[in-house]
Amino acid sequence: MARRRRALLSGCLLLALQMPVVHAAGSAWEGLSPRERQILAPLAQQWGAMDDERRRRWLRVADTYDGLTPAEQDRIRQRMTDWAALSAQDREQARARYRSLRAIPAERRETLRDKWDEYQSLTPEERQRIRSGGASGAK
Repeated sequence: MARRRRALLSGCLLLALQMPVVHAAGSAWEGLSPRERQILAPLAQQWGAMDDERRRRWLRVADTYDGLTPAEQDRIRQRMTDWAALSAQDREQARARYRSLRAIPAERRETLRDKWDEYQSLTPEERQRIRSGGASGAK
């Protein structure tokens, strides 16, 4: 159940970043409401360099933020912080990976999600061993 909820939350975030939305606020950081600035604070330094579509997508995330559980809000905030820390090239690579994953049939994506969750549940030592080629995959 938690795995599905986490996958759904991740999917919603990624979809929100891919869907165009209209927002009444101006595109400048100062044009955001205090609540939007608070929610989107991890992105403050990059806000001015973002194109309008990307800003609208993040504003969509902010619009749904208060409806999330505290744990989901923490997760979104951490993901925003992680996203903001990526280089422009890394962010573009992440977008390309997302687009390629969306092209995979839903059943196959579910299998990949399950395998990823299985991998994430391993200890750091087990994950390192897999990355080093010492094991064929998660058990």
